[in-house]
Amino acid sequence: MRYRYIHPSHFQSRVARIKLQDVNQLTTMQKAELLERYDAGERNFSEIDLSHIDLSGQNLSGATFTKSKLKYTNLEGAYLFGVNFRHSYIVDTNLAHAQLCGANLWGVNFQGSVLAAANLSDAYLRGTYLLKADLSKVNLQRANLQRSYLWGANLNHSDLRDANLTGVNLDSATLMLAELSEANCQDSSMKGANLSGACLIGASLDRANLSHANLSLAELSEASLKYALLTDAILDQANLSSTNLTHAHVTLDSFQNVKLSRTILPDTSIVDTPPAMLTI
Repeated sequence: MRYRYIHPSHFQSRVARIKLQDVNQLTTMQKAELLERYDAGERNFSEIDLSHIDLSGQNLSGATFTKSKLKYTNLEGAYLFGVNFRHSYIVDTNLAHAQLCGANLWGVNFQGSVLAAANLSDAYLRGTYLLKADLSKVNLQRANLQRSYLWGANLNHSDLRDANLTGVNLDSATLMLAELSEANCQDSSMKGANLSGACLIGASLDRANLSHANLSLAELSEASLKYALLTDAILDQANLSSTNLTHAHVTLDSFQNVKLSRTILPDTSIVDTPPAMLTI
């Protein structure tokens, strides 16, 4: 049995390579030139500086902006379907309501950026840096967030159905009423995260670290939490019907006012009672 802990320095060192990687040498481009070249059919805009530009509502779908810098850029409501921002520096930027479906955001530094209500379904966000980012009401269905850093991020009311969250760091993040059905959260760290009222039906949380997490009123039916760490987790009124807790680290006291039916307990015994509130 192993628990994978990813130290913040792992992400910080990665960001250091992204962040100011010769950004001062990037070609600065103004809004008019960018849109003119895009309308003319050009799509490769790698290694450019688009800081302090208002591109809200613009259509730049299919464009490539790898290793670019966007600081204090306004992309609110922009159409960015399939855009490639791989290894870019996108900080303090407004991406609220932006359409980023299928975008390549591998290794992007989003520190201080706002992505509230953005559409990131099917996006590739492996190894992204989203420290304390605003991702409330964001659509991340089927998105790949493997080994991303979301410490303290706001994911309240977000949609993460079928998302890949393996090895992700969500310590101290808030995911109140978030939708995580069928999400893959194996080997993730959610220490102190607030998942109150979240829906995790059929989610895989094997070997996840949920110590001190708030799972009150969470829907965890048919979820797998094998070898999960639930030390001091709050499970008040959570639904654990048909949940697999084989070898999970959790005390019996945690099952106060929890729904248990056909639940596999840590000792592999099965609670086979009608689906009702069970007080131990």
